[in-house]
Amino acid sequence: MCYSVANKLSDQNWQDILEIYGAMTGSDIKKVTNDVGYSGHYFVDVYKDNHPELAVISSDAPGDIQMMRWGVIPSFAKYLEVSTKEGKAVLVHPYDFRNKYTKTANAMVETLQDRPTWRRLYKHKRCILPVTGFFEFYHLEGKKVTYPHYLTLKDQEVYGLACLWDEWVDSETGEVVKSFAIITTAPNEMMSVIHNNPNAHSGPRMPAILPVEEWESWLDGEFTHEDVKKLCRPYPTDGMVASPIRQGLKKRDVNADIPQVHEKVDYPELGKDWRGYGQPQEPNQQSLF
Repeated sequence: MCYSVANKLSDQNWQDILEIYGAMTGSDIKKVTNDVGYSGHYFVDVYKDNHPELAVISSDAPGDIQMMRWGVIPSFAKYLEVSTKEGKAVLVHPYDFRNKYTKTANAMVETLQDRPTWRRLYKHKRCILPVTGFFEFYHLEGKKVTYPHYLTLKDQEVYGLACLWDEWVDSETGEVVKSFAIITTAPNEMMSVIHNNPNAHSGPRMPAILPVEEWESWLDGEFTHEDVKKLCRPYPTDGMVASPIRQGLKKRDVNADIPQVHEKVDYPELGKDWRGYGQPQEPNQQSLF
């Protein structure tokens, strides 16, 4: 699945993105990003950072930058009654994420048509999360720690992750909350190796990657499920780069939102690259620990 990304885009990156839609000329980009409250991240995790708001480009206003919460709150969501430790019943706001909507950060492309939360959205409510990369954590047999990898594209500094979005309106206050989910698809060869979490119920996955030349197609018009699946296909392995990086990124007491988090780290126990993961290493490549 995909729960951690990097979306620290430069002003020029945003300028280039918005010019695709003829929405940006001159030097107004700094005002635009400031007005929406954009603050990109070198590392942001949907759970560690409590379902943060991230900048997306959506089908309802492709010429604008919108901030949306990561983790879809369906438009039909209602306040939920939960019990406290003392046994007292209290109402919980749907976007407090202390309820069943904690598992809507990702949506599997194969089952969009089968789930009430998603089948209302893929026809019209599609969006793009612009990123410089995403993160996946390799599990090495016999090791308690995981090995984070930063996944980028070889020929594009910024690329998009295909997403769905929804809008929830508080019937009491009129408050409007927009939220999104990243679509995941079957893994390519690289991701089938790196995304090997033994606890992942769906097995290896990867986010649906949209190169810039496919952005307009993704946001335009009404889609069928087949249309979605055609664009949300596994991205070719030979167009991606997987870099092992520092460990401990998801620890609450670790500030991982720093430029250095993208620096490559060599782990002798892994071997030279992902193609050799899980294979016996040559004696001079084995870890001493």
